[in-house]
Amino acid sequence: MTDRRRSDDYKQISGYIPLDLALEFKSICARLGISQSDALEEMTQEWIAKKTDAHALNAQKATPKTIADLVRINMAKLKRCGVKNLPALAKGEVLPTPGDFAIITSALALPEEERKKIWQETFKISVYQDSQGVKVYKDSGGVKEDECEYS
Repeated sequence: MTDRRRSDDYKQISGYIPLDLALEFKSICARLGISQSDALEEMTQEWIAKKTDAHALNAQKATPKTIADLVRINMAKLKRCGVKNLPALAKGEVLPTPGDFAIITSALALPEEERKKIWQETFKISVYQDSQGVKVYKDSGGVKEDECEYS
């Protein structure tokens, strides 16, 4: 799990809201089993989208090409879907299992054609067989990089 306080990828924000609203917010987060940070991140993304009409803009500029893009763009929505290693998936450090990919794409209600495109773009693979079995490598323009790990 990411330590958000020490991560350069996170910044603290704060504000004051009425006591009854704060207590209800904390209660709902506890009941749903989600962190207040996750809830605030999701609400902030929705608020920004609403205020900037970002739904139309994001559809144009944030079209995911790989699984890492998909997870990064939809991190707040995916935090409750049960897939582990979301931060590592978002950075492309690990690859999801086919089951985790199915969970991610189902949670986001992606059409089958888009699922296939994202899967194929992520797994432009080179496969070779040796005495230990089949190894999968990321495609890097014909040069094999480090072996990919599944999350």
